[in-house]
Amino acid sequence: MIRPFHIRSGLLGLSVLVLVGCSTEKNSFVSRTYHRLTARDNGWFNANEKLKESVAAMEKANVDDFDEVLPIFVYGTDDQAKAMVPDMEKCIEKCGTVIERHSMEIGNKEVNSWIDDAYFVMGKSHFYKRSYFEAERTFDYVSRHFKGQNRQLESKLWYARTAIQNEQYAKAQSALDEVKGQKVLPKRFPHDQLSAIQADVNLKRGKVDDAIVDLEHAVEIASNRTQRVRWMFILAQLYMAKGMEEKAIAQFNKVARSHPPYELGFQAEIFQALSFDRGNAAVLRKKLKRMRRDEKNKDHYDLIEYAMADIDLKENLDSSAIVHLKTSARVSTIDTRQKAKSFLKLADIYFDDKKYPPAQQYYDSTSALLAETHKRYEEVKVRAEVLTELVEQLDIIAREDSLQAFAKLDPEEREKRVRKLIKERERAEEEKAQAELEAREVNPNGTPTTDNKPKPGGELNAWYFYNSTQLARGLAEFKKKWGTRTNEDDWRRKDKAGSATALNTEEPEPEEVDGKDKKDGEAAWKDPASYLKDVPTDTASLDASNAKICSAMYIAGTIYKEKLKDLDNAIESFEVLNNRFEECRYTPESYYQLYRIYLAKEKTGTFFDLDGKGSAYYSNIIIERWPQSEFARLVRDPNQLLADDELRKKEEMDYADLYRQYRERNYLSVISACNTVLADQPKNHLLAKHQLLKALSVGGMRDVNAFRLALSDVMSKFPGSDEAKAAADILAALDKQTNGSTGSAPPDVVAAPEYVSDDGPHFVALVFPNADGDINSTKVKISDFNQANYRSLIFQVGNSLLDMDNQIIKISPFESKQQAMEYYELFMANREQLVGVNDQSYATFAISAANYATFYKNKDIDAYASFFTTNYLEGE
Repeated sequence: MIRPFHIRSGLLGLSVLVLVGCSTEKNSFVSRTYHRLTARDNGWFNANEKLKESVAAMEKANVDDFDEVLPIFVYGTDDQAKAMVPDMEKCIEKCGTVIERHSMEIGNKEVNSWIDDAYFVMGKSHFYKRSYFEAERTFDYVSRHFKGQNRQLESKLWYARTAIQNEQYAKAQSALDEVKGQKVLPKRFPHDQLSAIQADVNLKRGKVDDAIVDLEHAVEIASNRTQRVRWMFILAQLYMAKGMEEKAIAQFNKVARSHPPYELGFQAEIFQALSFDRGNAAVLRKKLKRMRRDEKNKDHYDLIEYAMADIDLKENLDSSAIVHLKTSARVSTIDTRQKAKSFLKLADIYFDDKKYPPAQQYYDSTSALLAETHKRYEEVKVRAEVLTELVEQLDIIAREDSLQAFAKLDPEEREKRVRKLIKERERAEEEKAQAELEAREVNPNGTPTTDNKPKPGGELNAWYFYNSTQLARGLAEFKKKWGTRTNEDDWRRKDKAGSATALNTEEPEPEEVDGKDKKDGEAAWKDPASYLKDVPTDTASLDASNAKICSAMYIAGTIYKEKLKDLDNAIESFEVLNNRFEECRYTPESYYQLYRIYLAKEKTGTFFDLDGKGSAYYSNIIIERWPQSEFARLVRDPNQLLADDELRKKEEMDYADLYRQYRERNYLSVISACNTVLADQPKNHLLAKHQLLKALSVGGMRDVNAFRLALSDVMSKFPGSDEAKAAADILAALDKQTNGSTGSAPPDVVAAPEYVSDDGPHFVALVFPNADGDINSTKVKISDFNQANYRSLIFQVGNSLLDMDNQIIKISPFESKQQAMEYYELFMANREQLVGVNDQSYATFAISAANYATFYKNKDIDAYASFFTTNYLEGE
């Protein structure tokens, strides 16, 4: 229908009047209404929905670590935050448009009530993408600029959250105190969030009792059911941490009855068992057995078994606990962290019982599964290494004992046993060959096939190593059981020579060379002579075997004494050595170790010599049998050892002072001091270090020829030492230099450029080799990355010539080191726009304006890369 001309003209005129009346500078009813509605229903609504959607997805994907007290708020991982950046940038861009087009600041007061909401969403978007500097600035602006409006005090809460993430707990507490000091809070103010954030601050400060009080209040008034259940669980964990077992069990029970998400509910049931400390455990055991029968818990059978073991341990039922823990490790399907916990608990049980071989196995397996961030990672790693050293020695003793026992058999009996071993091996090889044949002849559908090659079209037959599905399944199963392991022989052993599975049979194994005998290609294990190769049948080989046992016993004893602090086993190891051998390589040392052990016991004042074997007994033997030895000297004057220790400490302090002077480039004085030590202190235990430090100081004098000679001196005077190896490495690096100029010192010895720490304005720089082609395509990719991830910011991407081989791409501006590092981390993690850029090993780093000037002048990429790693990456 066509309207009459005068009606159309009237509508057009009305539209013009409305538009004119809707100016952001005019405080009229029409203007306020128009801009409020447009701000709310267009930009703000869409941005807020996108924010809620992204946060919900992140929270849904979150995987909690129930070995630790759960975080009160879920913020996701670094990778999740990086994945949220594009959506958060869209939210920021939409809110920026709302503010730009609809802000009505009249008389220094914002009259559009939705502008503070737009800033609030913008601040939260910065927060979730971990741009905490921008988030803090935005929340602070809202709390100061929009006094009396609905988002003012809520922005204070998020300001406190941001400060917590920056570990600025005093600043967070100040913001919370300001909110608490308000006489009247808005009607819809989130009181539960205030209490929860206060609990978070207290937890971060280690004030667990105060955190419990705040969290109890938050749970009581929580409006969000999901958050309430989570906070209840955390509250139960805190009760458990404070030893309030009954309250913890009751609280976990409340969580389980609150219809929580499956994982939280399951963990609440398990934690009831883990919280048990005393009393009747029958009810808990019954509940755990019922849970184990439930099919939906099949992926958590390992955790159920672990909880049953925990109850057993608390009731001193160690044997039953070990059974449950082994079952837990065996049935583990998806949770390698739980497998690591079971292995670790088993390792601790065996270690406490001084059963070191099985403890070594389980510590070794634990170290392969345990995350490096775990609080016991270093302890487990050290124990695994120490026990591997011990088990290696125990293996040597067991093997040599078995070989000697085998040698004592008459020749006919030896031959009989060897033939038996060969027959057993033949049977095992036949079974293995049959299994491989069947695997080749059966495809995934169970039908025979004779073709072991890939079928046309990429389809594979049944042979295991041509079947990608079977390979993937096998790899997954392997990782479930053993974690990520290096592909190498003896992968279960930390030290390939030391394993808990010592050779304890009386029959020796054959020596194989690539599985074949050199003579006719027959397997070595088929040759009876190969089994007798190491059997000590004559005096010389028996002496050699005994020497190995003597050495292993002594080393094992020192490991017990020094590294495990297990004096009982140390004494036993040394005494067995002394009783077994009248005189061997370590007999004097063994007696001296026993002397030192008993001397230390006697000094405690609680030791009573019941069998007459105190320190005096062993000192008399040492003086009588080895009167001119160093051990006799130390026994006659026990204070001499203390004096020697003091001398070593002084030598270490003097060397540390020299090294400090070297770092300060006082090369001449360092060379002079090193010469004095090398000439006058021939027994200084740090002579090799002084020789190397002298060489490095010579290098600092910028004379390469003299530097080479000084390094050669280190190698010739201290062959085989770590310092000699270091000198050889430096010489090799000098040899690789293409410009063999003798007028300057090598780059790794010449003093590095002076870079300084700076939190101010920064750039992000990338060194681009000219040999890699056109730099413009790389700049375009970086610009695309910036557009996709930082829509609200404008970056400059420029390049300049660094040297004859490289150009440098500089991205700017960044107001602070923190902003530059946030960009750097997202830049390096991106796998979309930056393919072919951040995966090419180009030197990429954040750098301050002052350091950039130094870098561009010196053009020493390695030197700044070292500074960046130490002061930026390691600091992070």
